[in-house]
Parts: sequence; structure tokens; C-alpha cells
Amino acid sequence: MVRILKTCMALALSSALYTNLAHAQDAASADPAVWGPYATLVGRTFAGQDVSGWPNYASKSRSIQWEEPGKVMIETGTDPRGSEIPKMRILPGKRPGELLFDVARAPNATARVVDAKTLVFDQMMGYETTVSLSDNGYDMKVTKRGELQASATYRDTASEAYAAHAAQQVEKEAADKVAARNALRAAGVPATPAADAPADRVFAYQEPVRGPWGTLQVTRGKAWEAGACFAAVYINGRWAARLEDAETARFKVPAGKVEVAVAADPQGRGTCRFGQSTQEVHETVLAKGETVHVYFAYNGGAKFSEAVQAPVAP
Repeated sequence: MVRILKTCMALALSSALYTNLAHAQDAASADPAVWGPYATLVGRTFAGQDVSGWPNYASKSRSIQWEEPGKVMIETGTDPRGSEIPKMRILPGKRPGELLFDVARAPNATARVVDAKTLVFDQMMGYETTVSLSDNGYDMKVTKRGELQASATYRDTASEAYAAHAAQQVEKEAADKVAARNALRAAGVPATPAADAPADRVFAYQEPVRGPWGTLQVTRGKAWEAGACFAAVYINGRWAARLEDAETARFKVPAGKVEVAVAADPQGRGTCRFGQSTQEVHETVLAKGETVHVYFAYNGGAKFSEAVQAPVAP
């Protein structure tokens, strides 16, 4: 984790000098009286984060560059899922203090330059969008008749603030995963009987493991009505078993992160082949000498639970 944090900081710092020089050259071509906050933002790339209001209001990324220096800017980016957002050309409007936003495949918009740090879009139905500079990028917010609806912050991806935030996010995501796994294990698995799957339907992770390892037990729960199709079980991407209702299998797996995936039976026929390319994945961690029991209910979709059992004999 410390290494990841240091790497994030180093990447940001190593590119800062070049980025700041390029940004200074871009900003020299932009008059704040004409471009407002965009005179400062041009030549930079930003990462967005929701602060309040609507989920996924912030774009994942926004990049503002010159298409024609001093005359036309172009803004591109990606949405929260990583898909490209419509390209937007930005140019001075017909009236002083006005910017025109020419948006691909969408209605155009205009905004008024309040000052060098603030830009306001007047929209329909009483909504208003404001763009304002911040210490490390810019903020956006939507209000309706004075009441805040949504807000987001955009950090310069070459800044120390962005590197620190990215490192914090990595740390938080790791902590969230641990907390979720602990909660899942505390809830345990259903105490329902299950028969051992026959050996001819268990065909991976049965051999001895070199290095630290543990035991992974995977159980398919019994549906209210017996399933007519086998479920395919994959461990770390390797097809490991075919299980029917109320069957279980055990595997010798290297210690560390383990992915258990469930999908339709690749050898199934007729309706049993539907959706076979779609795997539903459950991630867990297996410590040396530990036995983790992963239980799933499967009926066209998988719901997972898990529990830690007694260590295997040395």
C-alpha cells in the first residue's frame, strides 16, 4: 500500500513541471475577460468526483485544449463508466462576455462570464449551472431557484492534490473490501445439507500446491425447485467444476486473492446454454492453512455468501 501511495505521488510530481509550462503557454493565449475561468483551465486535464446531489453528475475526466489557439477550445472527456462524452467546442459568443458551447449530438448552450473565476449557464425550468475555479481545478454546481441540486469537483490530474486523492481512494477501496468481506463472513453461509460432487465433475485444483495454500469449499445451494442445469464454477479464471443443486466441492488453492465465478454450463444443451458467456464473480482472500467456504444460490443469477472454517491439518 505504501508503495502505491508513493508511486501515485511520484507520477504527479514528475509530470508537474512539463504540465505547468504547457499550461502557462496555453493560458497566455487566453484573455480572462473573454474566456472567464476557461482561460485558466485550457491545456489541462481533470478528474471529476461527485460531492452532493445527483449520482454520476461528475464526469470521470475532462480535458480542455485549444483547437485553434486564441479562438476555439475543445473539451473532451469520459463519463463515470468510462465512455466518451460528446465533444464540445467552446468559442466566444455573439455578445461580449458570452461563451458559446457547440456540443456534438446535443443542443448548444451559452454561458455568461461573471469574472475571471466564474461562468454561469442559464438553463430552462429555473436551473442554473455554475463553473468556478478552485485551488486545484474547478467546481461545478447546479441550482434551481437558489437551491443546490448537485455539485462536483474536478482536480487537475497533474497536481499533488489529485495524486493524494487518488492514493486515498486506493486505500479506501481496499478498506471497504475488507469491511464488506468481514461482514459477509460474520453472516456465514446457510446451514443446508449438500452432497459431494462426483469426481468426474470436479476437474481443477485437486493436485498438491507448491507454496502457501488453503482449502476452498464451494457449495451450490438448493433452489425451491430443483435446477435442471449444472452451474459452471471457475476459480481464478480456470473452469473447476460443474455443480447441480445442493452439491459441494473442495479445492486446493494458492493463498491470496481468489476469484470464484459462476456461469451457465458450457457443456449444457438447449436452454442450459443460455447466458454461458456471462460470469458472476465473487472475490475473497484465502490465508495459508485456511478453509473458506463460498456458498452460492444460482438460478440464472448468482448470490454469494461465505464463511471461514477451521484450518486444515498441517
